[in-house]
Amino acid sequence: MKNTLFERLLEYYQIDKEQYEKLIAPVSIDSFNDGHSFKGMDDAVKLVKKSIQDKDKIFIYGDYDADGIMSTSIVARSILLLGVIPSYYIPNRYLDGYGITLEKAQKIVEQKFNLVITVDNGISAFEAIEYLKEHGVKVLIIDHHQVQETVPPADAILHPQYSEFGETPSSAGFVSFMFSWALLGYFNKYLSIMAAISLISDMMPLVSYNRDFLRLVFSSYKDGEFYQIDLLKEGQPFDESVIGLKIAPKINALGRLIDDTSINNIVKFFVNADREKTAKLLNWIVETNEQRKLESKFAAENMPKVNEKESAIIVKTDSKEGLLGLIANQICSIYHKPTIVFTEERDGDVLKGSCRAPEGFNVVDAFNYCKDIIITSGGHALAGGCSIKKEDFDSFKNKFIEYSGNNPVQVVLHDYVQLGLNEINEENYDIIQSFSPFGEGWRSPEFIMKHIKTDSLMFSKTGEHILTYVGQGVKLVGFGFAKNDVQECKYVDLVGKIKKTSYKGQTSLEYSIKDVLES
Repeated sequence: MKNTLFERLLEYYQIDKEQYEKLIAPVSIDSFNDGHSFKGMDDAVKLVKKSIQDKDKIFIYGDYDADGIMSTSIVARSILLLGVIPSYYIPNRYLDGYGITLEKAQKIVEQKFNLVITVDNGISAFEAIEYLKEHGVKVLIIDHHQVQETVPPADAILHPQYSEFGETPSSAGFVSFMFSWALLGYFNKYLSIMAAISLISDMMPLVSYNRDFLRLVFSSYKDGEFYQIDLLKEGQPFDESVIGLKIAPKINALGRLIDDTSINNIVKFFVNADREKTAKLLNWIVETNEQRKLESKFAAENMPKVNEKESAIIVKTDSKEGLLGLIANQICSIYHKPTIVFTEERDGDVLKGSCRAPEGFNVVDAFNYCKDIIITSGGHALAGGCSIKKEDFDSFKNKFIEYSGNNPVQVVLHDYVQLGLNEINEENYDIIQSFSPFGEGWRSPEFIMKHIKTDSLMFSKTGEHILTYVGQGVKLVGFGFAKNDVQECKYVDLVGKIKKTSYKGQTSLEYSIKDVLES
């Protein structure tokens, strides 16, 4: 290999050294906001401060996913810091559905609230917000979802694009934090951490201000400073990977499984300062997440028989709606085909479905092809959701399979960074990490080690996994790559990523093998 690993990484990301220097330039609280500001932020701050001054009853209406929960917690905590106890509500997926409804607006009016703040919803809630305004309730919308041609008649709206902060989509948690910064008059570190969780959990593109914000938060994080976050991350470093694998799934599990108003206890976990109560709430969070794992695994293992010859997999299940995406993802990973898993709504007349697809297929285009049968749908290229009438299941299935048959999954060729075995070291690991944080729109580099002699590889005792120590604390690990299969080839190429692992206080580097290709 002619170039250094650093030069190969520049080529991989298609940037030059000058762009790299900008990429890694330190971000400070003072510099972060340069060139960006929310149109309407002053109005939003004045609205809330006036309500606090007038001793208004304040109500925060959130959402049941991690972004909505973080947004609610950020805004609730901000108002608490100003000496006022707001009311808040995390809707239940099964009882309430998404977003503030007319029914909820009517209850808010009955309870004589003066100010409503919607977070992670509201930008399309015309009926509910019109009702609130007609009854003299002030409304602040903090949202990031698609803006329609017109917006509800709120007193103030904060939205990354509508409020002209920038072109890059961001999370509601990020917008809520920026509001808290303006409301409090200072950068609150704990609230910024919750916003960082929302950016990763809602899979926002990690470019521009999203990326800078994460770098700012990660660089200043200290273990032991924030009890709730330390509990959730289980002793791991606070970064984008741990948020995605350890923290966000725990928070999202509540919205997936819980079918009563107890989901609101999650806000208490983040807002409450009592350590004893927080520890008890953690047990509830962890137990719910473990239940989520068990139920999604059981459901995936007990799916109706799949016709592997068909171009897509479309099945019905008795599982909860909140688990459908996880189940669809598991099946899609096994069969590498577009997968939709449906379940009945409570009234039994409608089927709700969640779709996952491999790279090289477009879920939105497939839904558009079936739009004459679909009641509602939404999503993006690789994931989406839809609802259909129960009696239309067979028609929908046939039409979706027809589309996927005519538009098969296209093979997506990924770029790999070539890597030598002797290049797996601490210095190169640090170089790779300098390009982080990694995520949506800025994926972590995948490497390829070429022409590895298979009889030089060591395997686990069972022969089912690659487990090869190569010296200096470095090991090659590949789960599910059996010795008999791998050694059918004399030479292989190993596709993977370099990771740092910790065990009993000892850290080591690991080349985590994702794929084994015949060389």
